[in-house]
Order: sequence, then structure tokens, then C-alpha cells
Amino acid sequence: MISSLHGLYDDRIYWKEALSLKKAGYEVVHISTGEADTDTVSEHGIRLMQVKRKRYFRQPYLDILFRRLTFRTGPYKKIFALCAAIRADAYHFHDIQINKIGRQLTKLPNAPRVIYDAHEDYADLLISQHPNRGLMRLFIRIYAVWLNHWERSCAANYDCIIAAVDHIYNKFDFMAVLGKAIILHNYTALQPPAIKPYDDKKYDAIYCGQINAVRGAMQILEAVNLLKSTLPHIRVLLLGPVPGYRFKIQLEQFISEHHLEKNIDLHDPVAYRDVEAYYQDSRIGLGIFMPVSIFYYGLQIKTFEYMAFGLPVVCSNFGTIRDIVTSSRCGVTVDPQSPDEISKALMELLTNRDLYSTLSTNGMEVVKSTFNWKLEEAKLLRLYDHLLKQDSRGG
Repeated sequence: MISSLHGLYDDRIYWKEALSLKKAGYEVVHISTGEADTDTVSEHGIRLMQVKRKRYFRQPYLDILFRRLTFRTGPYKKIFALCAAIRADAYHFHDIQINKIGRQLTKLPNAPRVIYDAHEDYADLLISQHPNRGLMRLFIRIYAVWLNHWERSCAANYDCIIAAVDHIYNKFDFMAVLGKAIILHNYTALQPPAIKPYDDKKYDAIYCGQINAVRGAMQILEAVNLLKSTLPHIRVLLLGPVPGYRFKIQLEQFISEHHLEKNIDLHDPVAYRDVEAYYQDSRIGLGIFMPVSIFYYGLQIKTFEYMAFGLPVVCSNFGTIRDIVTSSRCGVTVDPQSPDEISKALMELLTNRDLYSTLSTNGMEVVKSTFNWKLEEAKLLRLYDHLLKQDSRGG
């Protein structure tokens, strides 16, 4: 496994794919980037190698752009050297930058299989994260077009493309036609044996993930402010990183100005295995995503984790997640730009125990039957079995 934008213990890379392969008998190594050069072995027997990387911008895609424009050398030569020394049967990489060494990996003398795991539409994500108008917006759009073309041209060299959603699978349609693309949905691997009783929970609602403007952080605060007069003890947890100090200051100022210190808990991100305790302590799961293109087709993993823990979902009224929540009857959809709708949905779920119980049960059941990693794990293992049993690259 190779990555550069994801940590060594990323939920999809480590806790799902790497662990699934390890349990199936494969020797697994994960090479990533970080603050220092490290080489350790995890408690599950997975070797974790980290290459030191200097970052010029917090935002990873601006960091990539800056490196390209200034001809800065990145950590990829060292990553490639480590890969070559390992002599793996398969190299499975997860981030667009690793395409820089992708073709070199295919040409290693031990003739390895090379798999590109495309989690996101990076070009679309770049545009969505920079909605500003003007020259910078135009420049980013031009760069995104080039990035998209480069990613597709690199993909033609690999043995397989793994897509996280249908939209990305369709982006690599030329590989799908050749039978060299599959979809591995990022469904949840968390399925608790029991759920904490409603009255013992600490938080009325939780949002877990990156905390920013396009993920509805301000709308959540405004909704809580509307509810405070009716439900003075309402408590909402925002669990995750806040990229950029300016936005964090904006959140803190709103909380202070509206006296929400006892109603809003801004919490730093926690390790993957620790997040379960916060789900157990919460009643409702929030997915208030703004109407930008990546959220129309994306599958936000936290939604399935909420469902697994019996949390009715309050989510945006568009896209794939809306369709899943509606058809599964496990939550309420709202206009993400309307704090009033969000507050009314929260009020309904917190005051109507029969509705709450029905949506909670529906969510848990549909995760057990459909939206769980075990089903995707089987597809991953079949892919590895197929690729590594081929007699030749064209087999």
C-alpha cells in the first residue's frame, strides 16, 4: 500500500483494505508520508513506513500546485526506492501524486501488479474547495482540467483501477471496458455488538469529519442557536480537524457571541478505534453538506457509521446519500443551507421517540445487510486472487 495524502492508519487503507489482506494471508506494507522517517510494525503485523515530507501549504492540492510551479522535489524518489527494495508482488496506491512513480512501478524487474485506488475525483474536489471567483478561480479550473487528463493518462498503464463510487468508475470507463476497473465502496467496518441506551448518551447530535464551510459547520451552529431557546440543554459535538485557523476563529467567535459554550463541543480528531465511543455517546448523526458537485455523487463514510450505531441521520436533501437515507428510512433530509430546517429536523427526532426508534432500527438493519465492509472485502480479495494468479501481464 502506498499513499501520500492519507495517514498510516487511514480508515479505508489500514483498517479496511490492509487488514483484510493481512487476515487473508498476505504480507502487507504501507508506505506513506509524514513529519519524520519511521519504520515500525503495527499490532496487526503490518509494516508501516513513513517518509518525511516538507509541506508548503496546509491544503494538499495547493501544496501539489506550488511544488509543480516551483519545481520542488517531493518524497517520491524515496518512496520509489523503498518500493523497489521491497520487491512486492503488487503495489496498491491511493493518492493522485503517486502517479508520478506509477509507471516506474510497472517497469520494476519483478513485474509486479500495479493498482490505483481512486478515492475521490481530485480535479472536482479541488474546484469545490475553492469556490472563489476571479483570476484564481480560473487558474484553478485550468489546472483541474490538466490534472484530470494527466490522471486518466497515467491510469492506462496499470493493471486495475479501484473506484470508491460509481462516478469515479465512470471516469475511468476506458479501463472498465477492458475489465480493469472495479468499485469498492467505502462502507463501514464498524458494527457494535450493542448500542448505549438513549437516556445514557451525552450528546444530542454529532458531526464527525473535517469541519469547514462546505461541510455545513456554520449552519449547524446556527441551527443549535435557534434550538437553544426551546431545548436549552441541547449539546452537539463537532469532532474533527478544522483546516485553517481563520475558520476556527470564525466558529469560536460565533459560539462566544451566541453563548453556545455549553451547547457546542469542538473536539480535535481522534484515532479511528476511538471514534466508536463518541458514536455510542450520541443520539443523531449530522451530514450537512453544501450543494457542490462532489457531494452529489459522494458516499460520506460517516453516514454509514452513524447508521451502524443506531443514529438517525440528518443529511442534505440531494445526491446519493439522500437517496440511501430516504430509501432506507433511516433519517431526515433537509436543505443544507437552511438552519431553520436543520433545527426542525433535530427537534422532531429529539421529541418523537417512536420516529427516532424506527429510523434508528432501520439504519442498523440496512448496514448489517448492505452497507458494510465485509461485502466489499470479498471483492478486494477476489481482485488480488485474480491479479496475482495471472501468468502474464496480459493474462
